[in-house]
Amino acid sequence: LMKEYENSSEESNSSKIDHCPVFTQNPDKNEDLAKRMIAATKPCGYYRNIGCTYEVIPANVVYPGEGPGELQYRPYIVQFDIGINQNIKNQVLSSYSSWGKGKRGCIGCGQTGEQCLEIIVKGGSDATGGCAGKCGPGCSIFGAGYAKDCMKHDVCATYKALKQRTSISFGEDDGYCYDPDCGDEAAQAIHNCFIANWWKDTPMICNRELFNKKNAYAWWSHATKGFTEGDCGNFQNWNSGQGIPDKGKIRNPY
Repeated sequence: LMKEYENSSEESNSSKIDHCPVFTQNPDKNEDLAKRMIAATKPCGYYRNIGCTYEVIPANVVYPGEGPGELQYRPYIVQFDIGINQNIKNQVLSSYSSWGKGKRGCIGCGQTGEQCLEIIVKGGSDATGGCAGKCGPGCSIFGAGYAKDCMKHDVCATYKALKQRTSISFGEDDGYCYDPDCGDEAAQAIHNCFIANWWKDTPMICNRELFNKKNAYAWWSHATKGFTEGDCGNFQNWNSGQGIPDKGKIRNPY
């Protein structure tokens, strides 16, 4: 569940500082806002380096999932990346080609590896087209709750849509895990890690060092049953650079 953002002084103070812009409104069909959001999307680390104090949701870190304290109605410095890790580039592009429905292509494939970017977005706002950070399709009541990994995917997909807004409709399907740019964020949004206990397993951030413990394991969401939105397994294994454990540590691997 999300909690209302109560520290109004923090938001109002940062709103007065042009170098820490917080985005809350829907940029679709708002050209001025679209341009400002693109201009405000900076290399990772930029906003902390200039003194913005909002919590950072880092790229390529898989969080425990939805629940109390996971994502709140407040601003976050949201990180994501475009492009593809060189270790998985061939398989990701092969999956995208096999989809046959893609119009968006890859906006980050002109570079070697991935480019990490960040922007400040308020959780639950309209900045990603509606309900920023809500898992599942849009603001549907049939979707899941809010989560940091879903926030990263929402922001990545929005940035890509804004970059392509003059040639492709804002709402054009990106293919979720088929997407060469934001497919890794999509995979992170449906993956979770746990410490196995005798009574109830404890959710945790997917951390490679913690996986040296025998009772740590990973799990793909039940949402992947009957899933048709790409091979999210392309992004598993530590050497893919996406924060998702090795296949042998996942109890229901692709």
